Order: sequence, then C-alpha cells, then structure tokens
Amino acid sequence: MQRMTSLLICCVGLLASTTTVSAEMTESSPERFADAYFYDIVMDHIQGDDPTSYHMTDSENITFGPLLETYVPSSSCYKTDETCSFIPTKEFVATVFQDDEPVNVIGTYEQSANTYAFSTFGSDKETPKTLMDVQGHLVKYTERSAWFDYDGDMLTALTSNSKQMISGNEISTEAFQALLIEEHESVEGNAEEGMMDGADGYSDEAESNKPTSNTIRLIGFAVLAMLPFGYWFLKRRKTT
Repeated sequence: MQRMTSLLICCVGLLASTTTVSAEMTESSPERFADAYFYDIVMDHIQGDDPTSYHMTDSENITFGPLLETYVPSSSCYKTDETCSFIPTKEFVATVFQDDEPVNVIGTYEQSANTYAFSTFGSDKETPKTLMDVQGHLVKYTERSAWFDYDGDMLTALTSNSKQMISGNEISTEAFQALLIEEHESVEGNAEEGMMDGADGYSDEAESNKPTSNTIRLIGFAVLAMLPFGYWFLKRRKTT
C-alpha cells in the first residue's frame, strides 16, 4: 500500500513539475525570450533526440539570425471586392546556425498580452537560409507552407515551394489575391462535393465512431487514481 501510494505521489509530482517548467518559459518580449531560451531549446533537441532529424550535428556552436515577425493574408485577400492586405501574427522566427551554417528555424509567439512563449522548432533544409534574405515583411501562406518577402506591392518567393505555388519568382499583390481566391473556391467546392457524396453513407454507426480520446484519457486517470484504494480494500477483505 505504501509503495503504491508513493508511486502515485511521484507521478503527480512529475506532472506538476513539468507543467511548472513550461509555464515559466515566458518573457515579456520576443527578443528577451530568444535570449533566454532559444539556445537551451535547441540543445535539448540535439542532446535528447537524433540531431540529424533537425539537419544538425551534436556541435554546441549554436547562434541565431535576427527575429522576423511573420505575416499572413487577411480575410480581404479572399474577397474580389476588397484590397488584399497582410496582418502580423505576433509570431517571430529566426534562423538557427550551427558552426555558422543555417540549419533550422526556431520561433516564439505572443501567448497573451506582453507574454511570449516557445512556438516552433523545425523546418526543411531550404527555409533557414532564405530567411536571411528577407528585406520587407515575411509572409507565410500556411496552406502551402510557402514563404514570401513582401515589399508592399510584390511578393518574392523565398523557397522552391513558394515558386511552385506562384509559377515564378515574383507576383503582384493583386495576382496573389486572385490565386488565393481561386484556390479557396476550389477547396470549398471539393469539400461540398465530398459532403454530398458521403451523405448517403452516413449512419448511426459513423456517429458512434467519433473520436473519444479525451473521455478515454479521463477514465484512465480515474482508474489510476483508484488503484491504491482498490488495493487497500482487497487487503482488508483478505484480513477479515
């Protein structure tokens, strides 16, 4: 009984300590967060995982490029009667250098007012180097993982994926808007067609197969919490 209770207390303590550490990894500005945590985050990945998964080695010679705030197309970019504009996401990314070579991308975002936390670490091999060429706003089109350098009129493709999306190196804001509208309408059309095709096959069985991971997780925690009491109850029955 004492051993099981101790084990349960240790598990709860470990969970609490992990949550506390995550909550403490915040700063009042992206620059302060980068200075305080970027290096440690990268080293944790290098030492805790296979560094080759991050296009890296085990070298500890890590530096970072400048922080760049990311922008995304606003809702106006999907409407033919409005002027396309790009809005800041309050996420800042920087190139990770290892032995002076651009190898990855790391970021921080505004979790709440004036509170910045860790957002991302990881990219393809091409993006880290291209981020160093940004002169205007760094625009990301999330649906295609495409990055652009926006000067207020033209968008310059930064990666091969971006060039493939716009079929070239540069595109005007108006042409980019037309491309987004066309792509958005195509996605909506395919979704509606899929819903129509699947309507006849819908059944109570499909309804019963909805994900229940949260419920299962809660039940699991409840069972674990009751184990010490079950053990104590069975032990009492044996002794009576």
